[in-house]
Amino acid sequence: MAAENDNLVVLSFNDSLLHKSDVDLLNGPNWINDKLISFCFEYFEKEQFNHSADKLALLSPEVAQFIKLAPDDDLGTCLGPLNLPSKQFVFLPVNDNQITCQAGGTHWSLLVYIRNKQEFRHYDSMECSNKEIAKMLAYKLQPYVQAPRGRMKVLEVDSPKQKNSYDCGMFVISIAEHLCKELCEGYNIPLNDLVNSESVSNKRSQIKELIHQVAEEFGSTQAIR
Repeated sequence: MAAENDNLVVLSFNDSLLHKSDVDLLNGPNWINDKLISFCFEYFEKEQFNHSADKLALLSPEVAQFIKLAPDDDLGTCLGPLNLPSKQFVFLPVNDNQITCQAGGTHWSLLVYIRNKQEFRHYDSMECSNKEIAKMLAYKLQPYVQAPRGRMKVLEVDSPKQKNSYDCGMFVISIAEHLCKELCEGYNIPLNDLVNSESVSNKRSQIKELIHQVAEEFGSTQAIR
């Protein structure tokens, strides 16, 4: 019966489908999965920051995994419809998974393309754990954002740091939200002043409440506890 409850659909929102087992990851000291990151990124793009939809793209972990592992010749089919050359800011969750056609991995970080700076910025809450993967992703993505390869930079930037082994995905969500406010709304409070272990811990309950609110608005088959 418990396994059956875990499979109950909590929320269907555009391309995101969350089950009870996904939402339960927010309750305690757990790694969050690609589905939760996908939902938050999709919510940011389509709802919270929809006023900037013309210049903002937040790619899902599944798309990031495809970019990382697919042959270069296959990328155009996936990335062409996203119209990335028209976007000023492109967000990409980075993970260290090397298994083809499977999102996940053991560590998440965030890669952001800033068009007017002609640079990719890599935010890693565990020093430079994903540095080489992020750099490889940036150069694979370069033709599809039409970044000037000769002048393009890939920078490791100062990022809030996690103090445990499981909050990396939560840091990705929190940093992405803060940067969207900064880049799209002129928010001027420094990232490291607001995103930290305490705020990230509180973010778990905030995301759970958000899922509940979106489920009520868009329809859900099950209540969230």
